[in-house]
Amino acid sequence: MEVHHPHHPTHKKKWTEYLLEFLMLFCAVTLGFVAENVREHSIEKEREKQYMESFVADLESDLTNLKEGIPRKVARLQAIDTLFRYFKEHKGVTEVPAIIVKKMKRTAYDRSYVRNSTTINQLKNSGGLRLIRNKKVADSIAYYDWRWSRAEYWHDNYITMQKDNGTLNEKIIDANDIIGYYINNDSISNENSTPPTGIIHIHREHLNEYLNLLTRQYYMTKLDKDFYEKVITMTANLSQLIKKEYKIE
Repeated sequence: MEVHHPHHPTHKKKWTEYLLEFLMLFCAVTLGFVAENVREHSIEKEREKQYMESFVADLESDLTNLKEGIPRKVARLQAIDTLFRYFKEHKGVTEVPAIIVKKMKRTAYDRSYVRNSTTINQLKNSGGLRLIRNKKVADSIAYYDWRWSRAEYWHDNYITMQKDNGTLNEKIIDANDIIGYYINNDSISNENSTPPTGIIHIHREHLNEYLNLLTRQYYMTKLDKDFYEKVITMTANLSQLIKKEYKIE
């Protein structure tokens, strides 16, 4: 009986076959890596644009509020100037026209605006600033943020001065002459607690301190107004730059 044994030929691969397999494996890994990078880049690009759209919305909000603040600062400066002129021309007075009291009350408030920092804070806290690949935009945002941080440094001092102004107003103006208007004032305006005409007594012992405070307040309000005007231009330019670079309508 004849027995046939299976033949197992030994096949040695050529070096070219090994090279081909290596190249195929390398290409597969590389393509997978490239595909993942492309996907991540696409996601980051989309996130970048979303951040920029949100930031533009913040800028537009700031722009509206900043523009509204300018007339209020002008009115405050005009009220202070009126008081300087009046008390220069009426030395030693112990009673003043109601319009002067209205001007005194007008110097005690202003628009001290705090920017909408929602998006810029998100960018900082989440490391999102690295997503801004456009260097021109990134540099402009950094400068914009720096300018606001400089303004915010003086914000507390500005508010404190307003409180001091209100306190001195309360010490100088004789409430007995206008208490009826305090009772009947149903608006949110402090100026409406003063009669349109008539004479109101004042306590002069605090007048010198008050006028000196107004000198500082005039200077600070003028600086703040100048800052507002510069920031309005900077905000508008930054908004337009981002819209242009990221094709935002």
